[in-house]
Amino acid sequence: MTRPTSSNEIRRAFLDFFRQKDHTFVPSSSLIPEDDPTLLFTNAGMNQFKPVLLGAEKRPYVRAVNSQKCMRVSGKHNDLEAVGRDGRHHTFFEMLGNWSFGDYYKREAIVWAWEFLTERMGLDAGKMLVSVYKDDDESYGIWKDEVGIPPERIHRLGDISKGDEENFWSMGETGPCGPCTEIHYDQGEEVARGDDRPLGENESDRYLEIWNLVFIQYDRDEKGELKPLPLRSVDTGMGLERLVALVNGVTSNYETDLFAPIIEWVAERSQRSIDDEDDRVSMQVIADHVRALTFAVADGGRPGNDGRGYVLRRILRRAARHGRRLGFTEPFLYQAAQRVIEMMGDHYRELVDAREHITRVIRTEEERFNQTLDRGLILFEEAAARAKERFDREGGPGAAETRRGQGATEDATSASAGGGDDRPAISGEDAFKLHDTYGFPLDLTQVMAEEKGMTVDVAGFEKAMEQQRARARSASRFETTERGEAWTWLDGEPGAERAAARFVGYEVLQTECRLLGFRRVDDDTWEVVIDPTPFYAESGGQVGDTGVIEGEGLKLQVLDTQTSSAGNVCRVRVLEGGLDRGEWAGKVLRARVDEERRRAIMRNHTATHLLHSALRRHLSEEATQAGSLVSPEHLRFDFHHDGALGRELLDAIEREVNERILQDLPVVKHVDVPIDEARKMGAIAIFGEKYGERVRVVQVDDYSVEFCGGTHCDHTGEIQLVKVTGESAVAAGVRRIEAITGAAAVESFAHDRDIVLALGEELSSRPDELLERVRTLRTELKQLQHELDRARREQAGGQADGLLQHAVEIDGMRVIAAQVEVSGREALLEMGDRLREKLGSGAAVLAAELDGKVAFIAVVTDDLIAQRGLKAGDLVKKVAAIAGGGGGGRPHLAQAGGKDPAKIPEAVAAVAGIVEELASRN
Repeated sequence: MTRPTSSNEIRRAFLDFFRQKDHTFVPSSSLIPEDDPTLLFTNAGMNQFKPVLLGAEKRPYVRAVNSQKCMRVSGKHNDLEAVGRDGRHHTFFEMLGNWSFGDYYKREAIVWAWEFLTERMGLDAGKMLVSVYKDDDESYGIWKDEVGIPPERIHRLGDISKGDEENFWSMGETGPCGPCTEIHYDQGEEVARGDDRPLGENESDRYLEIWNLVFIQYDRDEKGELKPLPLRSVDTGMGLERLVALVNGVTSNYETDLFAPIIEWVAERSQRSIDDEDDRVSMQVIADHVRALTFAVADGGRPGNDGRGYVLRRILRRAARHGRRLGFTEPFLYQAAQRVIEMMGDHYRELVDAREHITRVIRTEEERFNQTLDRGLILFEEAAARAKERFDREGGPGAAETRRGQGATEDATSASAGGGDDRPAISGEDAFKLHDTYGFPLDLTQVMAEEKGMTVDVAGFEKAMEQQRARARSASRFETTERGEAWTWLDGEPGAERAAARFVGYEVLQTECRLLGFRRVDDDTWEVVIDPTPFYAESGGQVGDTGVIEGEGLKLQVLDTQTSSAGNVCRVRVLEGGLDRGEWAGKVLRARVDEERRRAIMRNHTATHLLHSALRRHLSEEATQAGSLVSPEHLRFDFHHDGALGRELLDAIEREVNERILQDLPVVKHVDVPIDEARKMGAIAIFGEKYGERVRVVQVDDYSVEFCGGTHCDHTGEIQLVKVTGESAVAAGVRRIEAITGAAAVESFAHDRDIVLALGEELSSRPDELLERVRTLRTELKQLQHELDRARREQAGGQADGLLQHAVEIDGMRVIAAQVEVSGREALLEMGDRLREKLGSGAAVLAAELDGKVAFIAVVTDDLIAQRGLKAGDLVKKVAAIAGGGGGGRPHLAQAGGKDPAKIPEAVAAVAGIVEELASRN
């Protein structure tokens, strides 16, 4: 059998190897883990199997294999700053993995891993060594006695009793955990960089980890005690990029066919050499980042201002800035993404399907960033000027050393001297602003500073960065907390001792039920799980049900319903009786959903599907869902589209939806449909959503077919009426439509009618005459505004003539300084322009109090700018400082503000001296 060498061949060989060993191939889950709020991106192959490993879900297979799309760009897995600088760190990568859920265990996992690497991949067995957890004698024995690895190449590592979790895997501080064994490859002394320490201590790239085999056999409790699990599982992970590099005998992943074609494309387009070390790093950054962007956007990610959107924006901006360094001045990443699609599309068909979407999203963000980048470069120049001014003010070269000699602290000098470097320093605050607002990584700011003979206050930058992280941690929606007491389970804990509660809310809105568990959250509220439950838990944008649970002297008001591994959890308030009083095991209660509220939600949810379909028909099929909210009061639908829709298009969409409502089309819910069959039906899958092997599909005749687990009407006529109430921008490339249905829509249209009738009475016009009447009034108003502006200009001219009579001569220059009464800033500007026209040769500063604040304007004639170097921006800045403000502008006209109106006379009095001072410098 020929040894595979290309990445596609190696991936296929891995999947086929385990298929032949009765493993079920499970497609990669999305990079956007919508079902796991603790993750920004899928970062390991086990993410989609977490419910199985926790015992909360069963699958129709006990052996699985896949190649999982992963990203590590946040938290402890943040490799972003290292990407491109060595040969093995990446943002996006593929994790090859095989799993056993209570089936085979250590022996098979180890023997098969060795067989695949040595026999199928042809790796040199003599260069491989392994590590095991210090007490894992079983794995040690398999490696030594069955595989035949010499003891000196088997290393025992880790000791959890001492806090060393090397070769010991855990899902969290408590829960499933177990030892792991890792396979490493000795790349030789040439990559050791002089580090001759053994595996476990060596910090060079000599011993490259290839494959990690995790054996999940314990449950760790709050005390740290390990108890054997009834279901022992295997979870393995091997990076495809590293494996391809090893098979091809290269030490850098960037030399493999997963990256090289992109790098070669960038080199050709930029006409730069791969042999230049700095250029090569930039090319590697671009190759890595464009892979991450292509896959993330295909899975529904979009650059934005927070969460995973912010991470993607940082990745794109870092790549774009490295492109600028290579000479790219126009968007190019969207073109590089085409190379990724060509290379990876055979295995990941979603890339091909989303080609146009990927291109549009990346190109749009690139174009925006190019504009931002230009503004950022201006900000950098301003920051550099401030650093130079601060450095000169504090004494120039040697000042930092002098201050330290006088007892000043390092912190006191870091802002100007870069923490001891005797050069001007970009402040940490400015460096962070460049990073946070304009996407400049710190290393870029440092490079640009070096080019100017400056440094950067790194300590100040890190302080600002940590403050932002603290803000993000406190506000993050990716952190989960659980308040309240522990659960009391009446019939075993769900997932471990029994199945989760059954949901019957599609069929009925009230049912008899049993109480399975409860816990107190605070003084007023509890959480309960009942079986069966008619209460729909918040999911897919649809809010949770409310209602009542009662019986046996107990009455609970259901305030909300949320999902959990135990089933649908109801947040309740006790109205009668008490959960902590009485024996509830086996007692029959009755659960009743608030029917009026649920039916309002159903109307809005079905209307959302109709809106989605209408949008795709009127815009394009790329107008896909980006989010939604379905509540009893209204619906909100976010979709991907650039630019506002406009009133005419919104009316057409609203009209089409209402036509479908009037047709009273059947709404069919297809239950337990195989996912492949659902796709053949044309069902729309939402980007980023995770679907099981069998799904629920909601179909509205031949108009709309979507994957959906929500609750819906039986016929569109039940919606009654839809009214679009708003359309707006949510983020770059994402729009939002808001609408109401049913009685709320009828009432809103009636309200609009009443307003039209009232306006008709007010303007003495019939409803059909109102538009023309308003246009006439606007024309008349515009004419009056023109006349008012003309009168103000004449007034300004008159005032300017009066001010000219009070001009003073200073060193051959006519200077005017005065406080004036004006109607607004525009009138002040008009007066300044008139003064400049009539001065001939001179300068003027006018001040006015507007809305309790100070406004200044300065003008300078062209001859003084050219001959005396006098600039309006410099002049107004110094004058405004007296009133506690600042500003600037062009040499001939500049504006400023001030905080203290009481300082206006002092500022005006200082103008002559400031003009003389500025003119004398030049």
